[in-house]
Amino acid sequence: MEAVKSDPRVTAAVSAGVLGLVSHQIFKRNEPTVYSFANHVLIVNAGLTILYNSSIVLYRVFFHPLNQYPGPILCKITRFASSWHVMTRDSHEWQISLHKKYGDVVRLSPNELSFISASSVDQLHGSKAGRLARGPFYSGDPNRPADSMLSTQDLNEHRWRRKTWERGFGSKQLRDFEPRVIRLLDILVSQLRERVGTTQNMTRWSEYFAYDVMSDLAFSEDFGMLKAAKPHPYIPALHDATRLLVIASQTPWIRPLMPWFPVEAQSKRAGKEFARISRETYLRRKAREVKEPDMYEYIASPDRSGPRPLTEAEVVADSALLIAAGAVSTALSITFMFFHLLQDPKQMARLQAEIDSCWDGVTPLDVTMLAPQRAPYLDGCINESLRLWPPAPNGMQRRTPSSGIVVDNRFIPGGTQVSNHTMGIQRDARHFTNPDAFIPERWIDSERPADWHHDVRAFIPFTIGQFACLGKNLAYQELRLFMGGVVRNFEFAFAEGFRAEVFEGQIKFKGTFLIGELPVVFSDRKAG
Repeated sequence: MEAVKSDPRVTAAVSAGVLGLVSHQIFKRNEPTVYSFANHVLIVNAGLTILYNSSIVLYRVFFHPLNQYPGPILCKITRFASSWHVMTRDSHEWQISLHKKYGDVVRLSPNELSFISASSVDQLHGSKAGRLARGPFYSGDPNRPADSMLSTQDLNEHRWRRKTWERGFGSKQLRDFEPRVIRLLDILVSQLRERVGTTQNMTRWSEYFAYDVMSDLAFSEDFGMLKAAKPHPYIPALHDATRLLVIASQTPWIRPLMPWFPVEAQSKRAGKEFARISRETYLRRKAREVKEPDMYEYIASPDRSGPRPLTEAEVVADSALLIAAGAVSTALSITFMFFHLLQDPKQMARLQAEIDSCWDGVTPLDVTMLAPQRAPYLDGCINESLRLWPPAPNGMQRRTPSSGIVVDNRFIPGGTQVSNHTMGIQRDARHFTNPDAFIPERWIDSERPADWHHDVRAFIPFTIGQFACLGKNLAYQELRLFMGGVVRNFEFAFAEGFRAEVFEGQIKFKGTFLIGELPVVFSDRKAG
């Protein structure tokens, strides 16, 4: 909980005075025993505790610098409400409901505000947000050996470490990576062809592809999930460890105490397992030479313009996130695309026709064949999946500088935690007409009705500005290749008994979306 800002000397003097007056009233006509004295001390301390906490409540509700911003009364007093919804895995829906009730800005906790106006995005994350560091949310990971580039709250350190990562995601590197992505895509198509006519879990196959690609590109060693057709221990370890991370990040001050908390035992074990797998993967790559360049080379050989070399713990921390940061968004986007496309056969038929016109299925596949100019409907499908289901739906927390900032013409005091609720912004009818519907045509200028709202400022699945996701272009490359290779080769249908509303109703939030099985029946397809 945030402490009331006051002079400790004044607090001590007032407490001593109150304690003296209370003690005088108790003891002036009484000779206490040891028992009665101890009992009275406990009563007095209890009273002072109640008085102190009451003053905190009054301050946060009526006198706090953020008291003018709307939100549930419990959120103004404590972080309990937000922490509770993280634990129950529905925080993405809860925050959207708050914005529908209270408006563009909501007070989520005593010192935190959430925004969903399109104009606030640039002010919190874009060109006007250069002084906003990451918020305390990023301090909560109880398993990290050191700060990674994705968790450091020091702006200067983030800038020079980001330069190291940027070298691994340049256009040349993406061209070099493409044959490796296609090699794994070919394995996927071969595996699916062997399973034609059977029900397959699309959620799993999306994960196998995305995680094998990222482990290969990061460390020249894929997890082997596509070949084995079963998950590597990395995936359940990551999913379960993320739950503990998100809970701890709600109240970062409890991070040192997490090992002793008698809760989330499975998440604690998973966190240790995730750290072990990540470190062993790093050590294996460190110990060998490879023929093809991978991302590890750039992480382990930081930009010489930096102020210092990275410690091994920092390299391990960065390495652990290379796979997870890149694979999660790709796997989710693939699954959600199929979820929506299979509900509308006309949309799937149009996508297949477009891909047929771009690639004959015989010539070696090249991602330029599926570029937005040649395959605009495919691009629209990808964007719709990311708009409806952004990988980080609750946004990225920032902390205002000591001088404060102005957002939407309102002053935000220094030290305030702020964020844009990504899912709320991207599903706002003021920004996108029919915001809850999957409509790829909205991304094609010549097909979008003139009176439709289409505010691209509100499309931020990879965020923007100094903390924008470096893997955005790689993610689009993987998504285009996956959809091109799979959609051209197969027909699809939901398995018998599948209910879309049940699947969607069971989607939970655990750092990112946690989704169930998507049962799909594959059949061979002849294009044209």
